[in-house]
Amino acid sequence: MRKHLPTIYLIIFLVILLIPSLGMFIFGASESENGEELTMPVLYTEEGINKNYLQELGSLFESRFALRQQMVTAYSEITGKIFHTSAQSGVIVGEDDWLFFNDTLADYQRTNIITDRQLHNAVRNLELVNEYCDSNGIEFMFVIAANKNTLYPEYMPYYLIPGEGPSNRELLSDLLADTDVHFMDFGSYDTFLDDDAVYYFHRDSHWNTVGAAIASNVILSGLDVPHHNYVGDEVTAGELHQGDLEQMIYPTDTAVERDTVFAVMPSFTYDAPVESNFDFRISTSSSGEGSLLMYRDSFGSALLPFMAEPFENAFFSRSNSCQINDFLAQNPGFLVIEKAERFISQLCTAPSRLPAPLRELPENAVMIEVSDLNAAEAGDYVTVTGTLPEGSYEADSLIYVVCGDMCFEACPVSDLATGAESFQALLEKNSVSTDNIMVFIV
Repeated sequence: MRKHLPTIYLIIFLVILLIPSLGMFIFGASESENGEELTMPVLYTEEGINKNYLQELGSLFESRFALRQQMVTAYSEITGKIFHTSAQSGVIVGEDDWLFFNDTLADYQRTNIITDRQLHNAVRNLELVNEYCDSNGIEFMFVIAANKNTLYPEYMPYYLIPGEGPSNRELLSDLLADTDVHFMDFGSYDTFLDDDAVYYFHRDSHWNTVGAAIASNVILSGLDVPHHNYVGDEVTAGELHQGDLEQMIYPTDTAVERDTVFAVMPSFTYDAPVESNFDFRISTSSSGEGSLLMYRDSFGSALLPFMAEPFENAFFSRSNSCQINDFLAQNPGFLVIEKAERFISQLCTAPSRLPAPLRELPENAVMIEVSDLNAAEAGDYVTVTGTLPEGSYEADSLIYVVCGDMCFEACPVSDLATGAESFQALLEKNSVSTDNIMVFIV
């Protein structure tokens, strides 16, 4: 018997290796993680032999081999429960089975601190949005949703050391405090810092329903919008919730946590069918008053019911920046921009597409040569863009675009990858001449 052990081990090893491939004939291919149908690569096309056939076949097998999700879950269970590490690069396994999104690690360890110029651009772009709202009778509020490990760092793995010094969120909040921009930083909100309560899911990267209700109450109160404050209402055990991080690391695991919801939830209707509150564009109606335009990311999904109820009409968009067409279509009385802490850099990389404000050209303005100056027409607007010559600007420089006898302030734009600085100015096509555009720096 002993002399046959090597052969037995070899057979068992080969059977295990063959399960992913031969298993496809028995169990079928695994379901796609993004819901795509199984499409086999084609060996022969109208143009002849598909030279990428083997590569495409390999990619297909890698993503759809038999029992893939079960194997991923089993491997994650072993690495997480025994070695307390994550088998998925996008997920961090923390203490007491808490899960964290790996994309928030840079904020946690302070390895992504933006430059003074980029920080200035973020603040200035918010100021320009605020100015547009003021001039059009729109109440505006900017909201930062804190990363989960900002509020609950004690559950992060001991071997991931937090960084020192202020984070991008703290730097931005400090500068906004000296502006007219109405904002709320939930990373420093007292209720969320309460050591006796948890308002985020353990195995999801977002706040739970109670946390969303608290945040919504703060936002609506800050905007002076009459609303029902659900905080303190009777709560009940809600539906089982499988978090986004749970799905990434344990795709077939049935272990989920139960959300705590309110016995009576907000009342509103969707103007069109939706798959989830994470849809890119959602319109709602209710018995409230006024209209809301809200730009939000994934944190805004849980906010949506509480934000929709107080308004007769509300429009929710996942665009990274404000779009003039949304304002024209919705005619909002209120604007809310919600950004997760890890997306703060979008404020300097993706400025809002709102009409550039008219200005008087300062006497100390210096004209600069912009080699890639471009004016692109789209609908009723012209978008003027260009890259600033290196060394032509300071950390707090403002950018002006002059068309004929009209001067406009442009939105500053940063490229985090290259460090290049540029600008963007949205101008009404029928109001300006783009034959001779000049750019100035102050």
